[in-house]
Amino acid sequence: MKTKKLFTIGCLTILTLIVYSQQLQVTFRVVDDLDKPVAGASVNLFTYQTTKAGEGFGEDVYKKVTGTTDTNGMVALAGSSSHSDIKYGVAAQPGYYNTEPADYQFKQSEGGKWQPWNPVVGLVFRPIVKPVPMYARKVETRIAKPAQAYGYDLMAEDWVAPQGKGKTADLFFELTGHANSVKDYDSTLTISFTNALDGIQPFEAIKGSAFRSPREAPLGGYQNNLELRRVRKPGQWSPDWVDDTTGETNYFFRVRTVLDENGKIKSALYGKIYGDFKFFGAATNGSFLTVPACYLNPEPNSRNMEFDPSRNLFKKLPSLEQVSAP
Repeated sequence: MKTKKLFTIGCLTILTLIVYSQQLQVTFRVVDDLDKPVAGASVNLFTYQTTKAGEGFGEDVYKKVTGTTDTNGMVALAGSSSHSDIKYGVAAQPGYYNTEPADYQFKQSEGGKWQPWNPVVGLVFRPIVKPVPMYARKVETRIAKPAQAYGYDLMAEDWVAPQGKGKTADLFFELTGHANSVKDYDSTLTISFTNALDGIQPFEAIKGSAFRSPREAPLGGYQNNLELRRVRKPGQWSPDWVDDTTGETNYFFRVRTVLDENGKIKSALYGKIYGDFKFFGAATNGSFLTVPACYLNPEPNSRNMEFDPSRNLFKKLPSLEQVSAP
């Protein structure tokens, strides 16, 4: 018997093929962030079983299969599942960052087996190396008026005077355009920086690990401003809307850059942002601005992006502003 089930997550709909008790096998390869095999890692495989009869008929029940990687970082796990999708991950282990459960989708079922049979699936299990204290928080604030650049102090966690108590404008936020209502807006958020070699650049997160960023911020590649746009016109359908803030973009940034007499960097501070900037639009009465998680390493010239959550330099943050990811 075969059925199909639709799962809706936000606006994303996932089609899952369901059949009764098909065999499966998956080989997992666990490596660190230098692509070196991790031996002795405990890998968990979670499958679904749809009950056939009696109490709980048609319900999904998780089953877990566990194995340990060999010296090559490999382990093959076998089982059965009623669904074409499974979950997997590496169990917590001292000296390593936790991993987040990931999904794998089989393509089809043939002869009582999920296909492809025994695919090799990679997992990154990152060791804890040198976590350092940082200024780290979730930013939730307001931009007072459109068409005006406001400076923000990342160490003071506030706007610079006269809007707040900040003293150094590490970066500026400015909203332009209009935002008449939730169905009528065309607004651009411009993020700019004080010094010529300050700047920002996106990076791709390392999937599956609680420590999502590369260990070091890059030396080059920073741009001095970033523009994000949101557009929706009255009567316009969602495929035609513009929203640069809906993705999962992450950023490195450099601030407080000081140059020597030859125009080379003498001193600078580096940081990272997990997630994209969020804003409503250029409303005349102000607009919210949120940054999911912003980190600043206060040690000059240190590009180390491995944050120690137990040593946040911001003290007594409200619960909604606290961050726990390294």
